[in-house]
Amino acid sequence: MTGHDLTAPAAGAGNDAPALDALAGEWVRVLRTTAYVAMSPADIRGHLQEHARRLVAALSGPEVDTHAASDVGTRLVAAGFTDPQSLSRTVELLATWLPGAAQLPLADRVTRLLAALAAGYTAALRDHIFDQQESLKRALVKSWQDSQRDLQASEARFAEVFNSSAVGIAISQPDGRIVRANPSLEEILGYDPGELPGRELTELFSAADQPSLQRHYQRLLDGLDPRFRMQFQLRRKDGEAAQAYLAVSVLCDTEQQPQYLATMVEDFTDEFLLTERLNYQALHDVATGLPNRHYFVSRLEEILGVLDPSAVITLLHLDLDGFSVINDGLGHRFGDRLLDVSARRLKSVVADQKAMVARLGGDEFAIVIEAGDPVPDVGVLAETINSEFAEPVYLDGVGVAVTASIGVVQCRVGGSEPAELLRAAGATLRRVRGQGSRQWAMFDPDFDATERVELRLAAELPGAMENGELSVEYQPVSTVQSPRVVGVEAILSWQHPELGVVSSQRCMQLAEQTGMVHEAGKWLLRVAAEQAVAWRERWGDEASPMMVTLAPSQAKDPDLVAAVRAVLQQTGLQPAELQLWMPAAALRSVDGMPAGQGGEDAEDNVRTLAQLGVRTGLHDFGGGIGGLRCLAELPISAVRVAEPVSRQVADDASRILSQSVHALIHVIRAAGVNVVACPVDTEEQAACWPWVGANWAVGRLFGGPGPPQDIELLLEAQVGTEARS
Repeated sequence: MTGHDLTAPAAGAGNDAPALDALAGEWVRVLRTTAYVAMSPADIRGHLQEHARRLVAALSGPEVDTHAASDVGTRLVAAGFTDPQSLSRTVELLATWLPGAAQLPLADRVTRLLAALAAGYTAALRDHIFDQQESLKRALVKSWQDSQRDLQASEARFAEVFNSSAVGIAISQPDGRIVRANPSLEEILGYDPGELPGRELTELFSAADQPSLQRHYQRLLDGLDPRFRMQFQLRRKDGEAAQAYLAVSVLCDTEQQPQYLATMVEDFTDEFLLTERLNYQALHDVATGLPNRHYFVSRLEEILGVLDPSAVITLLHLDLDGFSVINDGLGHRFGDRLLDVSARRLKSVVADQKAMVARLGGDEFAIVIEAGDPVPDVGVLAETINSEFAEPVYLDGVGVAVTASIGVVQCRVGGSEPAELLRAAGATLRRVRGQGSRQWAMFDPDFDATERVELRLAAELPGAMENGELSVEYQPVSTVQSPRVVGVEAILSWQHPELGVVSSQRCMQLAEQTGMVHEAGKWLLRVAAEQAVAWRERWGDEASPMMVTLAPSQAKDPDLVAAVRAVLQQTGLQPAELQLWMPAAALRSVDGMPAGQGGEDAEDNVRTLAQLGVRTGLHDFGGGIGGLRCLAELPISAVRVAEPVSRQVADDASRILSQSVHALIHVIRAAGVNVVACPVDTEEQAACWPWVGANWAVGRLFGGPGPPQDIELLLEAQVGTEARS
């Protein structure tokens, strides 16, 4: 070793401190190569220097202090110098240093001292090892106890979740045998507690789903999928089906090998049944159980998509005649009962054919018959339907029966579209309704083309009014003899961008169909009133009264008088300068009674307008009892002979009709009522009317419809003539 000459003679007691310091330094160097302790080098040096001092002191007494040496050994162990080489290196070092350090050449004393140190070290090391083992044992025991507690807590939590979960859970072996099932799964499937363990998992599923399910489970076991979630149909113990969502995963052992399969089952049978019910209701009529319009259209699309283009399809659109009478007269309970029975009878009529019966809404039904051999005889089919309907339906002892009006489309599948077929059948039914009850007809393409033009115009009329395509034209009402303008009639005119001029009569008919007649009528009345005021300001009393023809719904409108009063106030037109033509049929029926719904309102309007000072006349006067009673009971100032009557009078070579009309008109004229002949387009037509009795006329002979300037020319000429005379 270096640092001291171990054989040198003792340097004396006064040199102990340097020697101890040198020993401590060498001891630190030696021990640092054998063990690591959690102390700084300075702390280790001070610690070992104290041990060296004690050992030197132990050698200095009369007897070697082995207890002190043993204690040093114990403290070395306590300090952490427990490596097996720590003791041997310490003994080697001290055996070399202590004789010189203590200046005691007695080797036996050093030997006993080192032996005591070694004994103390060994005993302390043994105790240290025992302590470590005990600590490790306690740690292991505690860890085991903790793990057991955690395991028990985990198992308790699992048991709580497993048993209380609303989701059904099954734990099964890889071979599919159930080892454990929770109460929710037992409840979902209707099994008693303990019945499911031991069963094959696949037994719980429908036979149709089992192959697919087994494939999914096998993919889990093969490690191809970590889990799967799908919808399956379960089979309850009682055989009923249960709809469920399945979430399945693998439970592996410590070696990551599949040990169990966890199958979680979420029952949604109630939601499934509710959804099915809602879907059914969305596609079926509640009252009859028949497919509704949406379902029928979908089925029609499907049929047209799969049948051969050359195949013939038959579509019937039916309407129950008089259903509203039964529904309103006897109540909706009777109506619903009748609809249900009618639906069943329609199904029975086509039961032997590949057909679908649907309720389109209200009292309308539809039947589609797929291609068959032979093609259904529509006439026989319609007669069979009405024969079935002829049998009364009884409710509360009251028997009711209906007939059906039927529109039929029979065509080849190729090129047919569902919407067009339904439209064609509906249009045919609409035409059939106009022919009376218990009628049927096949679709007529030519009639349909004409009708579609009218329907198109009716649909376009509101936009035409908004876009300024409508205008007001004026035609004179003149005396038949020595023509003189006695009135000006304002009429609607529509300059259609494609079809040209649409006549006034046609405009009003279209407006009636769309409900635009009230708005269009108010607009016509206001424009006409403004023009009449302008003419009055120009010609004064020479200006002729303004005449406006009303549609039937206008005549019956309870707000008519208010609308007229508003126009008079807004324009300044005097009531006596306005005459409104009322349809005779809107006032009285053929038997002379008030005309149906709204007839009394129309009569009230005539009386109130007369009180206001507005003159009223009858147009489309045919000479029937209804028109005559209007003249007798209402304040009517003029009548316009219906055009069919006027034309027949003009063409009546035998004079029989002319004489009949002559007698009637003379009675009317005697009552002070003016009579207008219309149309009077030729001199020949004009020549017959004075004898018949008409004093006024309208027609191209006196001036047809035109702009205001045409009337102004007539008025100027008339004023000039009168001035010259």
